[in-house]
Order: sequence, then structure tokens, then C-alpha cells
Amino acid sequence: MVNNKGLKLLEPITVGNLEIRNRIIMPAMHLGYCPDGLVTDQMIGFYRERARGGAGLIIVGGCSIDRHAYLNMVSLRGDEFIPGHRKLVGVIKEAGAAAAVQLFQPGCYASSKDTGIQPIAPSAVASGLTGEMPREMTEEDIQEVITGFAAAASRAVEAGYDMVEILASTGYLISQFFSPVTNKRTDRYGGDFDNRARFGEEVIDAVRRAVGEAYPIMVRLGGSDFVPGGNTNLEMARFARKLRRAGADAFNVTGGWHQSRIPQITMDVPQGAYVYLAQGIKQAVDVPVVASNRINDPWLAEQILREGKADLIGM
Repeated sequence: MVNNKGLKLLEPITVGNLEIRNRIIMPAMHLGYCPDGLVTDQMIGFYRERARGGAGLIIVGGCSIDRHAYLNMVSLRGDEFIPGHRKLVGVIKEAGAAAAVQLFQPGCYASSKDTGIQPIAPSAVASGLTGEMPREMTEEDIQEVITGFAAAASRAVEAGYDMVEILASTGYLISQFFSPVTNKRTDRYGGDFDNRARFGEEVIDAVRRAVGEAYPIMVRLGGSDFVPGGNTNLEMARFARKLRRAGADAFNVTGGWHQSRIPQITMDVPQGAYVYLAQGIKQAVDVPVVASNRINDPWLAEQILREGKADLIGM
């Protein structure tokens, strides 16, 4: 085994114009610390300790872009949320880590019990997570959400984040547009592969125009839906190529949808079992790819990097 000084895991890497001090990423997680969507001292304390732990990149979130959010979820849906994020970013960077924020729209995975409004989705297909029936989005709704992603990304830049991550995995809205299981539309956003990919492409394109050419954009991408009739790693690799052309600088690859019956992060899943999903995406794109899910051993992480299956590790 190599000594610590020779570890690829601890080498810096550049994503877009951002140099990250090592290849360890802390992925986004919903903490439930923000009753009004505003960054709280509890949240700042949580991320301060994680940044001190040595990760190269800390991803805050999921962070809502509109009213379709989970309870106590942090938000960037308006300018009033920027000051709290600016303070949070300062704490993360002070500890030496880069700071990113994951922008979130749940689609049919939202609950009207939490939001007081009916969830929206590509089609009126009952949610496999909540059982609730969403409202099919009009083209006006679609453009409003795309604008919401772009506006939230602009606020992230203003708050000082080094990168934005667009959530296009785990069965949330972008996933729902891309899946034939949840997208039954007959307009330009539904039907064949290219039409189902269109919404995700337009989100990335709008975010790219909002943040400028040099600012890093990462996509949190499902490597496979793990849902009957859904997309496999082959379709996700093709989707990644489209998102790359739309402006993505990196892909953070996870597993399937929340409603999947296939376990992905529980202790009985073998370590590194889903690295092949990241490897499939990496073979399709020319930008850095993150492998994640059940990689909690540094020597396993080092092996993944040295074998060229991924460029960074989500822990």
C-alpha cells in the first residue's frame, strides 16, 4: 500500500475553474435544521465541524428553489436567504474546504401536507414515494421552474459558493421528466429520449447562462433508476453526454430512485457495490466524475481512483 503522501485521494483536482484540495466530497443531505428556510446557527455548526474534518468539497443542501420543499429545508428561493448562506460559506471556507450548494425541486416527491400546495410533475402519475397525485405541469410551469433554478444559482454565486450542484437523481423532478415511467407527455418535453431529456438540458443551460461560462456546475446524477421500466446506466450515460454539452462540468453519481426496492446505502450493501454506475458515466463524458454510496473506507476509495473508475469520492 502507498504511504499517505502518495495517496491519490489526497491529491488536489480541478473542476471547471475550481481547485479542490483533495478528492473527498461530502454529498448533500437534508438536515431539517431550517424551519423558515433560513440558514440557522445549528446548520452552521454542523458544517463547520465537517469542513474541519478535511473534506475537499462540502455540498450544502438539498436547497429549495421554490415553495415545493420538504419541512425545515434550507432555501435559496429568494434574496432574503442570501445573507445566511454567505455566513455559512464563510465558515466552510475558513476551514479550508470548497463550498457548493445543491439546488432541489422534488416534483411528485413533494407532499401537500408539507407545502400546502399540490405537487407538480411532468405528468399526472401518482407518486411512487408519497402516493399523492401531482398536477401535470404546463409549459408555463416548466419555464417558471427553469427560471427558478437559474435564479437560485445566481443567488448561490452572490452568497459566495464555489459551485452549484443540480439535483437530477433519486426520482426528483429532472429524473421524472427523463423517465418513461413518470413522463407521459405528448409535447416537446415527452415521448422519445431526446424530448424527455430536454427539461434537464434546459435547466443546465439556464443555470450556465445565469452563472457565466467559468463558474463550475456539477450534476447529481442517478447512475440507474432501479425502477421497473425506468432508465438504466446506458440511458443515464447518454443523458450525461447531453447535460455535459448543455454546460455541466462534473457529475456526482449516485444510485436509483427513493421508491426503488433495491437497497443502496444500508449496511448490508457491500462496500463500493455501485461504483460501476459512476464508471459507466465516466466512460461517456470528458469531465470529473464522483463515485458514491457505501464508500466509507479510504483504501477502497484509493483503489477506485487508481483504477480510473472515478475522479472523486463521495463519503
